[in-house]
This record gives sequence, structure tokens and C-alpha cells, in this order.
Amino acid sequence: MANISDALNILENAGFEKLPKPLTVVGTEFDFEAAARGTGTSHDLVLIATDQVPIRRLQRLVAGLARSLDRVASRRPISLVLLGAVDAHERVALEHYARVLSVESQSPSVSEIHAAMAVLLPLKLPNADLVHGSDPVNEVMNTLGISKNSSDHIMFIKAAADGAAAVREKLRLYVNAGVEWHDDLETDNA
Repeated sequence: MANISDALNILENAGFEKLPKPLTVVGTEFDFEAAARGTGTSHDLVLIATDQVPIRRLQRLVAGLARSLDRVASRRPISLVLLGAVDAHERVALEHYARVLSVESQSPSVSEIHAAMAVLLPLKLPNADLVHGSDPVNEVMNTLGISKNSSDHIMFIKAAADGAAAVREKLRLYVNAGVEWHDDLETDNA
């Protein structure tokens, strides 16, 4: 049961709401080991089960819940967090009704459970105010060891953003301008 409470704690810390047991949908009770629903941006209905529940019973419960949700035109996706090993055939049967997130370990750690449920959890992005970056052109110039930022250097570095062909074209135009060669001279001599 500790693994179930770990999974619920992870979900609750991510803004999910723990649902009472048994889960009741359209007057029908579903006796899952635990369930939670997403709030805010998440709409998932997350079911938590261990390998202590016979797989046939779990399949019937998930299938019945899916049909009940269909009956009320629910758009809430079902995710099943399965704590314990399940063979491939049994997993496929469960995946007909729910996204299955499994933790194969018999006694998974909190980090293993968190990793399995990562797709349900919000991303933690760095605070933009704390990320101090400098101008990318200056970063490239420093890396190349160019101390003086000339317009020619910057032209080639900016062309690099469009790929090697763009740099080759800029270089061709740059060299032609240096020798006072113009594309129209090429057609005159032909």
C-alpha cells in the first residue's frame, strides 16, 4: 500500500485531486485501489492498481469504467498506473481502454513511480528571470576567438542560422565583391 500512497502523493503534489473509494460513475461503483482526477490543465482520470489485483478483474474494471464514461460522453482520458509486473498480452488488453503507465519493480522507489507517471505531470521549466543568457552572436564570436565584432563576421554568423548553403552564398558574394566581380560579368564573357 505504500507504493499506492507514494503514487497518490506524487499526483496530489502535481495538482491532481484524490477521489474517494469506491469510484462511482453513473451510479456504478468501481473498486480500484486508488484514483485521482486532473484539475486545471490536466483532464486525466488516473487509476492506480498493483499486481495484487487479478489481471482479469482489473481488465473488467477498466473496461466497465470506460463504457460508463462513454455513456455520459466524458472526454476525460483514462490513465492506469500499474505498480508491478504485467505481461505484454495483458498490457495490450488494458491498453484498449486506458493509457498504461507501468512500474515493473515489485517494490518501486518514489523516483521510479515518478518516472513512470512523468507524462501526467507538469513540466518544471526554469524561471526565465533566473536564466541569464547573452547575445548568441557574441557567444559565437567569443567561442571563435574573434575579439572585434565586424559587420562581416556578424553577416556570416547570422547566415549560419539558415544553414551551410546560406553561408556558402554569403561567402561567394563577399569574395566576388572583394575582387569586384559581378554575376552579370559572368554572362557577358560567355
